[in-house]
Amino acid sequence: MLQDVRFALRLLVKNLGFTIVAITTLGLAVAANTVVFSIVDAILIRPLPYPHPERLVRVYTQAPMRERYQFPVSAPEYVDLARDSKSYESVGAWNMDLHATNLSGGDHPVAVNAALVTASFLPTMGVAPLLGRFFDPSEDTPGDPRVVVLAYRLYESLFGADPSVVGKTVYVNAVPVTVVGVMPKAVDFPEWVDVWLPLRIDPEELARDRRYGSHRLHVVARLKAEVSIAQAEAELALLMPAWSEGRSPATEDVIDPRDHPLVLRALHPDKVASVRVALWTLQAAVMFVLLIACANISNLLLARAEARSGEIAVRTALGASRPRMVRQFLTESLVLGCLGAGTGILLAMWGIDAAMAFLPDGVPRTSEIHLDPTVLAFAVLVSMGTSLVFGLAPIIHAHGELAGTLRAAGQRTTGGRNKQLFRRALIVLEVSLACVLVLGAGLMVRSFVRLQQVELGFDPRNVVSLQLQLPDKTYDTEAKMLDFWLRLRDGAANLPGVQSATLMRELMPRHRAAYNGFRIVGRPETPGMVSNVDNWQYAGDDFFSTMGIPVVRGRVFTPSDGPNAPAVVLINQAMATKFWPGEDPVGQRIIGYRVARPGEPAVEQTIIGVVGDVKQQGLDAPATPELYFPLRQLERYGDGSRDWSLMPESMYLVIRAQNDPRALFGALRAHVASLDEGLAVARLNTMDDVLYDAVAKPRFVALLFTVFAGIALVMAAIGIFGVMSYSIEQRTRELSIRMALGADAGRLQKMLVLEGLRLAAAGVVLGLACAFVVSLGLRNWLSALLFDVGVLDPATYALVVVSTALVAALACWLPARRATRVHPMIAMRNE
Repeated sequence: MLQDVRFALRLLVKNLGFTIVAITTLGLAVAANTVVFSIVDAILIRPLPYPHPERLVRVYTQAPMRERYQFPVSAPEYVDLARDSKSYESVGAWNMDLHATNLSGGDHPVAVNAALVTASFLPTMGVAPLLGRFFDPSEDTPGDPRVVVLAYRLYESLFGADPSVVGKTVYVNAVPVTVVGVMPKAVDFPEWVDVWLPLRIDPEELARDRRYGSHRLHVVARLKAEVSIAQAEAELALLMPAWSEGRSPATEDVIDPRDHPLVLRALHPDKVASVRVALWTLQAAVMFVLLIACANISNLLLARAEARSGEIAVRTALGASRPRMVRQFLTESLVLGCLGAGTGILLAMWGIDAAMAFLPDGVPRTSEIHLDPTVLAFAVLVSMGTSLVFGLAPIIHAHGELAGTLRAAGQRTTGGRNKQLFRRALIVLEVSLACVLVLGAGLMVRSFVRLQQVELGFDPRNVVSLQLQLPDKTYDTEAKMLDFWLRLRDGAANLPGVQSATLMRELMPRHRAAYNGFRIVGRPETPGMVSNVDNWQYAGDDFFSTMGIPVVRGRVFTPSDGPNAPAVVLINQAMATKFWPGEDPVGQRIIGYRVARPGEPAVEQTIIGVVGDVKQQGLDAPATPELYFPLRQLERYGDGSRDWSLMPESMYLVIRAQNDPRALFGALRAHVASLDEGLAVARLNTMDDVLYDAVAKPRFVALLFTVFAGIALVMAAIGIFGVMSYSIEQRTRELSIRMALGADAGRLQKMLVLEGLRLAAAGVVLGLACAFVVSLGLRNWLSALLFDVGVLDPATYALVVVSTALVAALACWLPARRATRVHPMIAMRNE
C-alpha cells in the first residue's frame, strides 16, 4: 500500500497541471458541501441542546373566524393550560415583545433585548443556569422587577465573563435589580435575548384578558415521557369547553376559548420552519456541484488512463492481476481525494466565516455553526466517496483493454467508440447539472431583484430612525409619556439638517402584526366572522409627510386632533377596498374592540382619510387592512396611568434629513441625552440599512446559488475544454493533413466548435427537461423562495440557454484555435 501511495504521489507531482485542476475542482466541491452542511446540520439536523428535546412543544392559539391559524396565546389560556392539563411535566411562557430595554451599571445605559419569562421557563427547557439561579415562583408576582438573569452573550460582551457579576446590582429601565444568574450558552431560545426578567402576570390583567383576549405570550411545554403530541391535543379538545365557564358575561367583544383552539407544534421543526426550505434547497444545489466535480475529475482520469495504456499493458505482461490494478487506481484516487479533502476543509474554514457574515438576523441556532467533528467527518466521507466514484472511470476503461494494448503502446489512437461515448456522456451530465444550478440561480436572482424593486409605499431616501424605551418608574402616567414623545419629536425636527420628524410605534417594513377586530357602525356583522385589521400604527405629527406616504383622499392628522377632539382614524387603501368596495369610506365610523377602557362603551372613530398601502410586514407581504391612530389622541382611551393605556412605552423616532442622514447620528444621540440621560438609543439606522436587512434572507440564498452556479459553469467549461483538447490532440494527424491539403483554419475551427456545442446542446436540453420536471413537482416548495417570479419563468430559461451556450462555445473555441494555429509540418513531425 505504501508503494502504491508513493507511486501515486510521484504521478501527481509529475502531472502538476492535472493535479492542480483536479484538487482545485474537488476542493471547491468539498468546501461548498461542507459549508452548507455545517449550516444544515447545526440548524435542521442536530437535536436541540436540551434534555429530551423531542418532548418540547410550542403552544399556539388559532382564530379560524379571523383566518388566523398560529399566533401567541393570551394570559388566561396560559394559566388554564398550566393548571389543568395533565399531559405536561411543566409549561413556561415569555412575552412576545422584545423591547429595547435600558440597562446600566450606574453609568451610561445600553440598549438590550429583554424577555419577560415565567419562573417555569428554564425548568421546562430542562437546563440549569450557568451561574447562580433562575427565578423562583415568588418573583412572578406583580411589582417592580427585583432580579435579572443575563444571557451568556451579554455576560461575555458587557461584563467580560466575570463570575462575580452574580449578586451585583444593575439598573433595568431605571429600576435597581440584582443579577441572580447567567444563562448557559446553549440556551438561545428565544433568539437574541440579552436579559431575562420575571413575567409577573397581574391578576387584574388576567381578569381583563379573560374579557379582551390579548394574545401576547409565547408558550413552550414539555410533554410527559409517555404522552404524544396527538394525545396532548386530544386532551386540549376536552379541556377547552370547560375553560369557557367562568368567563365574563357574553358581550360582542368577549373571546370564547372555543373560538380560539390551542394547537401544538414540535419545538425543533417550529423553530426552524422559516429557513427549512431555503437550507435544504441549498444543500441540494451543492450536491449538484459535487456531482459535476465527480464527472469532471472522472473525465480527467479517463484521459490520463488512456495516456497510460502502455504502462497498463506492461504491468499486465509482467503478471499484474486485475485486483492489483484496481487497487493501484483506487489508491491513486484516494490520495487525490485526501488532498482534495484537505483543500476543501481549508476553504470551508474561510467559507463558513464568509457565510456567517451573510446569514440574515433571526436565523435560529447560528451560534452552533462551526467545523465540529460531525462536519469534518462529512467532509472526509464526501471526499473519499467522491474519490471512489471518479476512481472507477479508469478501472472501467482498463476493463477489456489489456489484450493487444502492448502492441498499441506508443501509438496515437482515438480510443474505442464506447470510451468516447462515455466521456461525452459525462460532459452532457456536467452541462445538464450546471444548467439546473444556473436556472435556480437565475430564478433566485430575478426574485431578489424584483423584491428590491417592489413599491414600498413610502420614500426611504435620507431617512434615519432610532428606538427608545420609556421606563415605567420614570414615566408612570400617560401625560408624562406623551410629553416626552412630543418634546423628542419637536426637538429633533429643529435640529440642523433635519427636514421633518415623526414618531411611530413600529418601523416598516418589519412591523409585527397586531391582529384586532373592529366593526363598522351601522353595518351588521357577517355571522361567524369578525372584521379584522392586520396592523395598528400609532402616528405622530407629520407622519405621512416625513415617510412620503401619499394621501389618496381626505386629510391626515394635525396637532388639533388631541384627546378632547373627536376620535379620528386613517385607513389604508387595502382596507378601503376590502370593506368599502366602490364607496368612499371617508366619514364612516368604526369601533375597535381594543380601544375602550374595561367596563366602558367603545369609542366610535371617524375615518378622516385614506392613505396609500405601505409594505409594513416585509417587502414580499401583500397589502393588508391597516388603521392609523393619532398619537395625541391615545390618552382618551386610557385612565391616565400606565395600567390601562394605549400610549406606547416604546417608539421609533424617524427623521427625514436634508442630506446624508448618517451625519445626524451624533446630534440625535445628544438630543436624547439632553431629554433623559437614562435612556439608551437603540436601533439607530438609516432606512437604507433597514431595507438591506429586510432582504437578507433572499439575498443570502441568491448569493450562494449564484456562487454555486458559477462554480458549476466553470467546472463544466473545464470539462468541455478538457474533452475537446484531448479529442483534438488525438486528431492531430487528421487536422494536419486537412490543413496541408488547403483546408481553411477558420472552417476547421468552426467544425471543431460545432462538435463541442452539440455535446453542450444535449446537456442543455437534458438539464432544462430535468429542471422543468423538478419545477413542476416541487412548485409549492420552490415558490416559497421566490417573489413575483414563476418557477417556469421564460426569461430565466432563455438566460440559461444563452449563458451555457456562451461558456461552452468559449471552452470549445480555445482548444480548436490552438490546434489550427500550429503549422501542419510541425504537427505531423510531432506525430
